[in-house]
Parts: sequence; C-alpha cells; structure tokens
Amino acid sequence: MWSKLFTTVKYILVTVNFLFLITGIIILSVGASVQSAYNGYHPFLSERFFSLPAFCIATGVIIFLISFFGFYGAFMENYIMNMAFAGAMILMFVFQLSACIAGYALRSNTVALVHQQLTSTMTLYGTGTGKSVEVTRLWDQVQEDFQCCGVVNASDWLIPLGTQDTGGLPVSCCSHVYGTVQTFNCSVPSAYTAGCSDSFGNWVQSHAAGIGVAGIFLVLMQALAVAGALWMAKISREEHGAYP
Repeated sequence: MWSKLFTTVKYILVTVNFLFLITGIIILSVGASVQSAYNGYHPFLSERFFSLPAFCIATGVIIFLISFFGFYGAFMENYIMNMAFAGAMILMFVFQLSACIAGYALRSNTVALVHQQLTSTMTLYGTGTGKSVEVTRLWDQVQEDFQCCGVVNASDWLIPLGTQDTGGLPVSCCSHVYGTVQTFNCSVPSAYTAGCSDSFGNWVQSHAAGIGVAGIFLVLMQALAVAGALWMAKISREEHGAYP
C-alpha cells in the first residue's frame, strides 16, 4: 500500500514540478507584459509600481530554474535534491508573501499615487522654457486613450495653463475628428467629464491585480510542491537508510 502511495506521490510531484515550470514561464510573462505596459507611462507612475513587475520577472526566472531541481529530485527519489527543492520553495514563499502584502498595500493606494504623480507633472505641459515634450505627449496620449481630462476634472488645467479667463484646455481633452478642416477650440463645457486620476488609475490598478492573481496561483502550487517534496524525502530516506 505504502509503495503504491509513494509511487503515486512521486509521479504527482513530477507532474506538479512540470506545471510549476510552466507557471514560472507564466509569471515571467505576466511581469514582462505589465512592465511593458507601465513603461509607456513612466513619468506618470511612481517607481513603486515598477518594483512588482520586476519582482515577478525575477521570480519567474528563479522558479524556472528551481523546478528542474524539483523534477530531478522527484523522479530520481533523491533525498538531498528533494530537501533542497523544498527549502528553496519555502524561501520563495516568504519572498512572495512579502511581495503580496506590499502589492496589496500598493493596490489600495493606486489612485492616490497616480493622482499625486499627475498633479506634479501638469506644470510641465506645453512648449517653451521649463516644459517637457515627453510629459506633454504623455498627457495628450492618456487623455485621448482614457477619454479623461485633468486630474480630477477639466478645471484642473486652468491654472497650469493660465487660461482662467478663456477656459482653454489641451485639445486632447475634447473629442474631435482628425482630418477635418475647421477651427477647433477645447474648453471646459466640451471637455471629457472624467478625471484621469480615476480612469488612468483604475487601468494601473487592474494590471496590479493581475500580478496578485498570478501570485496567489503560484503560492497554491508551491504549497502542494513543498508538501509532496518533504513527504517524498522522508520516505526515500527511510527506504534507503541513508542519503542516496
């Protein structure tokens, strides 16, 4: 009975490690895709947002390497390799738990952090001395892509642009048809009503949530792999009477 159970656990653990290998690739892909998505809006995001996808990429690479040890230890019924694999997974679990806690705290503050970054860059919009072409392009891109205007609403632009009297806004604050031959003025009454801190912040938050889901799945896989590796190491040591 114990022999059959041992064989069953052995091949289950082999299968789990193969799935773990695939999971490492998935985690790596999720981290890389989020990192790529965030890179386009770098001036609008705190550096804290880039630490999570970077951690995902590093975790994916490490898991990819560790899974080979687990696969070999399970298939060869090697006590030392199984124990090394279980120890490495426990360390990874501690790191991931810390990252999940930090990610949850960051996710709850996403909109506030985005609000702060957007507000600090509004004075850089436009052309001339003290202005930034990159920030100007990004503001226009964000407002067009997310159909938003300003940080909270369109009136946020009036002081930075000095248009309190005219109510003028960036053209990207209003919906318009490209290619038409006409004079176009964008003002508060015709601007998008949504603020970018909410629209853009929710987009950033959804990507952070994707990392969290991938992390939870990985933790569950780890728990199963560690339990199987420890049990197999114990049985293999008892059967061989010494380290194989």
